[in-house]
Amino acid sequence: MKKTSVQLMWLDQFQFAGFYVAKEKGFYKDVGLDVELKKYNSSISVLDEVINKKADFGTNSSSLIVDKSNGKNIVLLGSIFQSSPLILLALKDSKLKYLNDIKNKTLMITNEQERFATFSSMLTSKGVNLSDLNLINHSFNVDDLINKKTDLMLAYTTNEPFILREKGYESTIFNPKDYGFDFYEELIFTTNEFAQNNPEIVKDFYKATIKGWEYAFENIEETVNLILNKYNSQNKSLASLLFEANEMKKLVYDKNGKIGTITTEKINLIINTYRVMGLLNNKIDVDDLIYTKHLENNLFLTNEEKRYLKKKTKITMCVDPNWMPFEKIENNKHVGIAADYIKIIENKIQTPIVLVPTKTWNESMKKGKEKKCDIFSLVMSTPEREKYLNFTIPYLTTPLVIAANINAPFIDNLEQIKDQKLAIVNNYAYAEILKIKHPNIHFIDVPNINEGLKLVEKGEIFGFIGSLATVGYQIQNNYIGQLKITGKFDDTWNLGIGSRNDEPILNSILNKAIEDISSAQKQEILNKWISINYQKDINYKLLISIIIFILALVVIYRQYLLKKLNKKLSKKISLEIKKNEEKNRILIQQSRMASMGEMLENIAHQWRQPLSTISVCASGIELKKRFNSLDDEEFFQSINHIKQATTYLSNTIDDFRNFFSNEKIISEISITQVINKALDLMSPTLNTHKVVVIKDTQETKFLSLENELIQVLMNILVNAKDALKEKIDIKEKRYIFIYIYTEENNLIIKIKDNAKGIDEKIIDKVFEPYFTTKHKFNGTGIGLYMSKLLIDKHLKGKIEVSNNTFFYNDKEYLGAEFTITLPLEINND
Repeated sequence: MKKTSVQLMWLDQFQFAGFYVAKEKGFYKDVGLDVELKKYNSSISVLDEVINKKADFGTNSSSLIVDKSNGKNIVLLGSIFQSSPLILLALKDSKLKYLNDIKNKTLMITNEQERFATFSSMLTSKGVNLSDLNLINHSFNVDDLINKKTDLMLAYTTNEPFILREKGYESTIFNPKDYGFDFYEELIFTTNEFAQNNPEIVKDFYKATIKGWEYAFENIEETVNLILNKYNSQNKSLASLLFEANEMKKLVYDKNGKIGTITTEKINLIINTYRVMGLLNNKIDVDDLIYTKHLENNLFLTNEEKRYLKKKTKITMCVDPNWMPFEKIENNKHVGIAADYIKIIENKIQTPIVLVPTKTWNESMKKGKEKKCDIFSLVMSTPEREKYLNFTIPYLTTPLVIAANINAPFIDNLEQIKDQKLAIVNNYAYAEILKIKHPNIHFIDVPNINEGLKLVEKGEIFGFIGSLATVGYQIQNNYIGQLKITGKFDDTWNLGIGSRNDEPILNSILNKAIEDISSAQKQEILNKWISINYQKDINYKLLISIIIFILALVVIYRQYLLKKLNKKLSKKISLEIKKNEEKNRILIQQSRMASMGEMLENIAHQWRQPLSTISVCASGIELKKRFNSLDDEEFFQSINHIKQATTYLSNTIDDFRNFFSNEKIISEISITQVINKALDLMSPTLNTHKVVVIKDTQETKFLSLENELIQVLMNILVNAKDALKEKIDIKEKRYIFIYIYTEENNLIIKIKDNAKGIDEKIIDKVFEPYFTTKHKFNGTGIGLYMSKLLIDKHLKGKIEVSNNTFFYNDKEYLGAEFTITLPLEINND
């Protein structure tokens, strides 16, 4: 075991969970490292500990960039926080509202924190210097804020605000992010000298640490209990640690869902910010600052292995051309789970892996024996194959099952069906093994899984033996309601890469590449292909029947409303104002009916996932019960998932019913809930057209008509979506922005998009009845007119539209902006 160490930048808490987990779960040990986690105290400089070789690695803030510019020969390996949680904290009753108010106040801070550039940049931007403050040593105890020993302390959003709230105190927070300083935090670093001399230790340490972080966030409760019992020098509560974990989770993942990312773009942004703030005087070479060799596809191959690959130039590969979801050949390309693994391996060894096309597995096996294939992408070791192949460690494991007619009995022992015919793919590894173990069973050789299942479907044989993944895939895609999995073997099928045994060095290289595939990559591949099974498992006939039933109810309801309206019109024909009111009511209903097609499409989208959840849970319970592997925890978890899914379906029906309701009930409503309901109804179509909704809302409760307001919001959102679809290419960013705030006794709702605005020649006409900019078959022209009518007459407010330019993410956009002004209270007249 190689000894190494890391100096942590703060006291024990969830902030360092990845390191604790990597040590306690043996992730460091697995890569041959004995890692010492060095404790922090206020007298320590983490940078000096690493520079002076008292620790090999350290964690620190973005101030490391300033240290680099000052000649410290360090390199950055990764960043745990993508956005810094560092804040300046005070009690709310301190009446410190603005950053300038902190001058001449007492600040609790460590010597290390004084160097934190995120913090100093925020102060500098407002003309505040550390010399303007009375600095005292940090106690790491929020009680010192409460007892007035200090006015301010440097803290983390993930910690101290929650501890204060536990004690019954509200806090005031000065967050650098609010002042434009969104920097990395808890950067993992080492010296350039150590990285150059110990590349394998650096790679293994970093890889195991990130694995620890991934595990920590996937198993928060377990990790929190570990810290509570073993790494809790601050005596933090369980609730405090859970809060910290969940708040951290919001800050650690990059846009691709990865932990540890550092980009040159963001580092350059930080460098430029420091330079403008006057914190950076010397030039920095970013390539010399960010160390990347530990991320490269470099497997630390031996010189012999490198020479082999250089001479080899390419590796030829045979596959099973019809074995989904594992693999197949489609349009002369290798696709499936194995194909995704091979792409990763190809990238790691930096050598092309070239497909040798075949039509059958037997043809592939023949080419392998003739050395026309260097490797087989996915195979299992058998005595016969060991004559010409070496085998890597497995990267896939799957059980064997029997597929039979839907009415076949459950089989737990092959001897139960020894008089029956069972199909098995010729030359598959398990075929060879089963024939040896069960010489009395009548096995029928077939060229591929499709042929075997067809024989079962026709009733010519009892069953087909194959892997759970492949058999399940074929049944769910082609044989739902006809075939089922009716039995399972105890043995598992361990699958890896087979390589020609006359070149054993190739097997060594492939083993290293497989070992280097991360658990996250494996899970991503599995999710990609397993999701296909779930999606195909939806009962579309049931879904269509439900939608048709709902449609019929709505049509009947509409006829009822029209008859009711006609009756009222016949009685009150003499009153012109009443006639106009009834016309408007009909128009409102027509407006809602015009949205019917889109609403049904939305409901179909919204119901697919819960229906899939119900189907998958029910199937899983049934299969596990048959295999006697269903425990109570799994049973109740599945039941809970089904309950949640059915509740969601019921709520969707309620939303749909409320949307078409003609009742006008004034009640206290939450604007946040109203916005969310409108967006929930619209989300499938917005997602389909890649429209991103940005919300900046102020929660307000007021007296109004909820259904009418939802109708207005949906009309505006539909128009914005249609404009974006027409004017903004799908490859570009499509935005809808929603801003909500109060002004005097009014609620202000602003909805704008980046669809380049409305033609100035017609913008004054958009609220006129039957005026539309859409094709006559795509629009009725009553949506915005109805919105204005509802706002003016029913909600007692006003609606306006204008074209405005605005900036978002440093880019200028032009779009239409609808402004709705509503009173905070309307009466029942």
